[in-house]
Amino acid sequence: MPEINKIYNQSCIEGLKNLPDASVDLIFTDPPYFQYRAQNVQGLKNHKDVETEFEFDSFGTEEEYLSFLEAVLTECYRVAKPGAAGYIWCGDDFVSYINRIVDRVGFKFRKVIHWHKTNPFPAMYTRKMYANSMELLVHFSKGTPKTWNHKHVNEMHNFIQAPICMGKERTKHKTQKPLKVCIPFIEISSNSGDLILDPFIGSGSTAVAAKMLGRNFIGYEINKEYCEIANQRLAQLPNTLNLE
Repeated sequence: MPEINKIYNQSCIEGLKNLPDASVDLIFTDPPYFQYRAQNVQGLKNHKDVETEFEFDSFGTEEEYLSFLEAVLTECYRVAKPGAAGYIWCGDDFVSYINRIVDRVGFKFRKVIHWHKTNPFPAMYTRKMYANSMELLVHFSKGTPKTWNHKHVNEMHNFIQAPICMGKERTKHKTQKPLKVCIPFIEISSNSGDLILDPFIGSGSTAVAAKMLGRNFIGYEINKEYCEIANQRLAQLPNTLNLE
């Protein structure tokens, strides 16, 4: 078993091979999205909240990206314990593909959760589109979920409303998920001491949330700079984190 509470600077495809079968209690991840390329849209190229959301540099086609994602989720199924839950972020144009991949590798699809961004980047008039104010979180499990820490009924909706990262929480990562849209689901689907896996840990939001909640984590990130950002965030806990 690799060392836990550590972020590995390597491809998750390689890293996941080192995890033993049935060793993970929860999967929570935000893979890169293959969408419209920002370079081709006037005014979007250098915007910090849009650029990487609209490109996936390593793949030239949707088919290649989806094949890669299926390989990752196949490994996630292997390392997940019976009853482990999973959450994967995606855009609205790929949610149906993700649902089918989740089922195909053996997980049970459970629900799509909608995050309404209260401060989305405005739509460019040249694109004749509405602002991209929604992001989706696909919930799945390996069989019946073994952990379900029910909150107040008003907190158990498949809808969450929060702004994109701002203020002291914000890092250089262009599509960083705010802790406010990570913590509730990690609380519901894991317990203290559980091991949480994030194959695409990015700026480390999953790891930070896990540490705040008394969970263990293991993550993979191929970008060295993002690993450094994530480790800096972890080193700052609990003294300087400000969620306001």
